[in-house]
Amino acid sequence: MEKNILASYIDHAVLDPQMTVEQLKEKIIIGVNYGCKSVCVNPSAIDIAKECIRGSKTLLCVVCDFPFGCSHIESKLMQAQAIIDKGDIYEIDMVMNYGLLKSHEYEKVIHEITLMSHLCHQHHVGLKVIVETDALTKEEIKAAVECCIKGEADFIKTSTGYLKSEHLEGASPDVIRLIVETAQGRIKVKGSGCVRSRERLVELIELGIDRAGVGCSSTEKILGVSYD
Repeated sequence: MEKNILASYIDHAVLDPQMTVEQLKEKIIIGVNYGCKSVCVNPSAIDIAKECIRGSKTLLCVVCDFPFGCSHIESKLMQAQAIIDKGDIYEIDMVMNYGLLKSHEYEKVIHEITLMSHLCHQHHVGLKVIVETDALTKEEIKAAVECCIKGEADFIKTSTGYLKSEHLEGASPDVIRLIVETAQGRIKVKGSGCVRSRERLVELIELGIDRAGVGCSSTEKILGVSYD
């Protein structure tokens, strides 16, 4: 698979909270230079990212209520609105309140996603919902898929990459297969977490993902060598 095709699947994630401004710029530019679909940043880095992507085809994705997802809905909506107000935002990646999902409070989860998706769509911004699959059982992952669909999100996304757990597989083939089979084409799928090699990315694309979240330290490893 050609590098430009692979790059078109990648949201190049630059989310480490300890990065300096210069480090942010350096890492964001890597994604731009490789022609990634988007760069994904924290809200405080929006202006930096907009400067770095100016004149390129790379778009801007911003996380919301990251990485825990347990702010109250009013706070999430206010943050999403503040992100949107910065302008030229392509997509927002919101973290679902997966504690509520694990409590079987599905209507509350759906309500939150619905409010967020309606806000985003009013401004022609896409919404991805991070469900943190490493914290969920198989049945909970299936329930998360249904909640995202009922809430009218554009994507379901596997992981933040910041969960602390003994069980971390991120966007493993088994997890992606389960999500794709459950979704049945009703929602797009973003595989994120542990996507660190070209082989893994290609495998996930073949399984049916529409986008991949790749940490900024892995993008160059995936795209920066020749596969002729």
